[in-house]
Amino acid sequence: MTSNAAFKKQTRALSAQEGIPYAEARSRLLGTKHPRSGADGTPGPGATAGSAVVDEYAQLIGKALIVRAIELATADSKFDAAERTWVDSRERKGLRVVEGGQTGPYNSDDKAPWEINDWRTGQTLATGVSSYEDMTWEPGWVDISVAVSDGALDINDLDHNTTVLDELRDDEPELVRFVERLIAAMDYEEWSHDFTEWLALKTAPERPTTAQS
Repeated sequence: MTSNAAFKKQTRALSAQEGIPYAEARSRLLGTKHPRSGADGTPGPGATAGSAVVDEYAQLIGKALIVRAIELATADSKFDAAERTWVDSRERKGLRVVEGGQTGPYNSDDKAPWEINDWRTGQTLATGVSSYEDMTWEPGWVDISVAVSDGALDINDLDHNTTVLDELRDDEPELVRFVERLIAAMDYEEWSHDFTEWLALKTAPERPTTAQS
């Protein structure tokens, strides 16, 4: 049995005997084995042991978030490619792909403001305030949302139980729950989108430079 495995076994035993959480039992054993300060108040070996634990967990959490960001970036890239393919196929048929819809709340007459834009250029094609049935719709327009109903685009969220969670310590449930919640939030938070885009740029393979004659 390795020293790490033996320490885990000892920690679990203390946790069961004292009826305390695993993390607390671990902290007790680390404190006993490596005091954080000596008799003269100087840092003891425990300070190094504590730093090692922090480094270990920081690496686990950091890797989980980075891998998740890469998963999201990959999914976004696949979605964008599928969307462009669908739009190209409709434009080859002479159709104009548009997007838009309601832009504000309904008024007392059950009418709401709306706007329709060209999907490719963003040009505003029509605006108004009316019921949904009375929205302006020109022949040859097709809404981008049809791509979803056609099944051409997959808008299902990635599973929050991403594979990186399998690499977290199974004897630290608090850590796993913390990372699970961070991962779930990454699907919706603006800071996550910014981080994902930044990471995609950092991890993109460098293009070889062409020597000029």
